[in-house]
Amino acid sequence: MSVELVKEQIRRFLSSDTPEVLAIKGSWGVGKTYSWKQYANEFKDDCVLKSYSYVSLFGANSIDDLKKSVFLNTIDVHNIGQPLNFKSRSKSWVEPLQALKIKGIGLGDVLGSISQLAMSNTIICFDDLERHSERVTIKDFMGLVSYYKEQKGCKVVLLLNEEVGDKTFDDYQKYKEKIVDRQLHFEPTAEQCFDIMFAEDFEFRNYIRDCCIGLVIKNKRVIRKIVEHTKEFLDLVNGFDENIKKQVIHSTIVLSWCYYCHGADKKRIPEFAFVNQSGIRKENVQVGWTKEITVHWNMTLNRYGYGFTDEIDLAVARGIEQGFLEQEKLIHLCRHKQKEFDIQNASAKWDEAWKLFHGSFNNNEKDIALAFEEGMRDIASSTSASQYSSGLKVLRTIGKDEKADELIEFFIDSKHGSPEDFDVDSVFSFGIKDERFIERLRKSYLELKPEPTVKEILDLRCGSNSYNSSEAEILARLKAEDIYDLFMSFEGEELTDYIRVFMLLAGSSPDLATKVNEALDKIASISELNKDRIYKFRN
Repeated sequence: MSVELVKEQIRRFLSSDTPEVLAIKGSWGVGKTYSWKQYANEFKDDCVLKSYSYVSLFGANSIDDLKKSVFLNTIDVHNIGQPLNFKSRSKSWVEPLQALKIKGIGLGDVLGSISQLAMSNTIICFDDLERHSERVTIKDFMGLVSYYKEQKGCKVVLLLNEEVGDKTFDDYQKYKEKIVDRQLHFEPTAEQCFDIMFAEDFEFRNYIRDCCIGLVIKNKRVIRKIVEHTKEFLDLVNGFDENIKKQVIHSTIVLSWCYYCHGADKKRIPEFAFVNQSGIRKENVQVGWTKEITVHWNMTLNRYGYGFTDEIDLAVARGIEQGFLEQEKLIHLCRHKQKEFDIQNASAKWDEAWKLFHGSFNNNEKDIALAFEEGMRDIASSTSASQYSSGLKVLRTIGKDEKADELIEFFIDSKHGSPEDFDVDSVFSFGIKDERFIERLRKSYLELKPEPTVKEILDLRCGSNSYNSSEAEILARLKAEDIYDLFMSFEGEELTDYIRVFMLLAGSSPDLATKVNEALDKIASISELNKDRIYKFRN
């Protein structure tokens, strides 16, 4: 049922004094509670009954608790939407309670008695039925609902997810035919879920909205978190190119969706760890990423327009996990990305090559090849290897392999004085797919760059997820005894950081991995204390 129809039915329900039970069912997070409270506030002046009470079954341990909660939460309908306080309590029970003075009678007992007598002609909303405790059976609860309706002239609203609940929740299906007068299925669209939450405009609202709709995100709690994340992250990248901002938004939304929603729909929604990995996403049967599920998840991500995960995306993912972004690292990455955009905007030839590529479906391979050659020669001295690689991909796609190889040599000659630009394992070379280009860059880097020391490697890769395979080879030259001595010499924060660098690089070198494990085993054998300290490196 559409949102507008549900809204109209709620208006009709509130504007009548006929005792009845209205059930509003829908999936978790789609906004049943939010919308009910919004509409109750909007239509409070149309309410015929003048008292209102909202109660969640979550946390209630008995029917008596529910009765007391209904009583204590009762307010005048004109106070719907206002903070619940003593002044907003309905006169129907505040005045009797204030006048009651009986020695020896506890307030709990008094409330239990009064709640039975005072509750009449009231709009009562019971929320979270599927989250009831074991001590509150659905059978007894439905009996209470029937009592309020039949004996006390109340109008009762039930908010629930009918598809979820324990076995005792089956009793709801049994008793609802006798007790529920009308049932509405609240199933808003993704568009409606977003618009209900965020009707007013803000920066990039429409783009965020389109992204959420593209993933069919309906859970309003998740939508709220997404908007909070994007606003926070956008503040950090203010001043950068709009495309960078949109990448941050685009990545934040899909990664948040996976992080918060995968558990609710494991088949459709990719696992967070699956998306939060650099490069091509591949199957991994050991962690449950079968070929079938990998293909399905990748199709979902591709439809959304999310290709591979780059370093900016990884920074965003880390921010979602830990609750905040590492500003310095993100700014550093965005500055490099900004440089690429500046190069593209400054080079008319490079820009024209891409316009020609995207501008038609004509068979104009020769024109495209010429345009990219001119554009790549124009930007070779100032661009990054990753940006240059995108042009090589186009040339190889149209069969211009010889020209691509020629331009690789032109790039290396143009940057002969900047060997750091040849470091294919740095974060800024992320995304290079051309194997020939990678091979030539790595060879040139090793020829021009002096071999780093062990200390330089540790400092360079500390806190990083990337490395150069040549660095693993350097560490692998160490003997197990040397690695043991190094580990024993580390102190303070560098102890954990440096050992993790060894373990990171050991991932590509079985020889190094063996030596690292020997060193760790030797340290663990010294004492039970050290054995406990080493545990974190083994798990």
